[in-house]
Amino acid sequence: MRETLERLSKIQAPACVTLVLNTHKTHPENKQDSIHLKNLITKANQRLKNEFGDAIAKDYTEKLNKIADSIDHSHNDHGLMLFVNDDIAEYLRLPLKLHDRVIIDETFATRPIVRALNRDTDYYVLVLSKGRARLIEASSEEAIKEIQSDDFPITDNNLHAATRQEAAVASRITNLTQEFFNRIDKAVNKARKEKPLPVVIYSEETNYHQYLKEADHPNTIIGHITLKSFDESPSNLIKEVWSEVKELTIAKNRARISELESALSSGKYLSDINEIWKAAQSGQGRTIFVEEGYIQAVEEKDGVLHLIEFDEINHKGHIDDIVDEIIEHVLKFGGDVVFLEKGSLEKFDKLAMVTRY
Repeated sequence: MRETLERLSKIQAPACVTLVLNTHKTHPENKQDSIHLKNLITKANQRLKNEFGDAIAKDYTEKLNKIADSIDHSHNDHGLMLFVNDDIAEYLRLPLKLHDRVIIDETFATRPIVRALNRDTDYYVLVLSKGRARLIEASSEEAIKEIQSDDFPITDNNLHAATRQEAAVASRITNLTQEFFNRIDKAVNKARKEKPLPVVIYSEETNYHQYLKEADHPNTIIGHITLKSFDESPSNLIKEVWSEVKELTIAKNRARISELESALSSGKYLSDINEIWKAAQSGQGRTIFVEEGYIQAVEEKDGVLHLIEFDEINHKGHIDDIVDEIIEHVLKFGGDVVFLEKGSLEKFDKLAMVTRY
């Protein structure tokens, strides 16, 4: 998914068609998904005729129909996206619910992918006990792989022996544990250098707090889940912890609203959509905060954005979703995006930016 985002976000062409469709994982609901997709293709065809003429409409519609015919809807997830231009014809399933829509622009709409990567996050689980450690890479509720290297898994036989034979000597056990956790932390950071993902600690609570004291980068640790079984298989372990990881991620995003509060007093805050758009284009945006589901179509006249209804889109001068465009620019310049539940940004009008200066 991340590779798809990186590849598609670099593509620019006169016409890039993105179809976004809410789908169903279960039968019989997923039987209707093919019909809904065909309806979206019909809408795309009409817009392509209006904006680009019959030849392009015919070519792109044929590509869309070919993709649609290749999709087995019995394997649907919660969302589906189709991407078509002169060179691209592909689809992507997403593990989150989407709003049905057709987007035709000079770039592909990638916000749902960004949202999936931020909400159904990629992360490491550090499985930790006194004397042993494992590191598992995961995405949402799926285990990608267990790290097998010179560093992981780790076993410290000295600590095991001390725990059995010298339990009465608390200071020695503490020192050995600190040394061990320090070694683990350096191994975790080595893995993060190759792939910089956040870390969830799966351990007893005392070990978690002791590990935090040794962590060089505690801000990369999103939280703690109480250990139930050290030796569980990676797939079962991730299924076990995913619901709690999801809640930790939501809580972390909620906590970031404090950044907006601080930005208000420092003058590094924007809420007007025209000011946000200009800041995003110039690379001034550090973080964009968006309520989930917020989509805004605009018409650009003489460099000024005017809000319009999605149903009013009928020519090239209209932008299907300015929020998606803003997110793409912020990410391009090294900023980040925070998606929050509906209502979380009510006093910020659903969209807000913290600027770099």
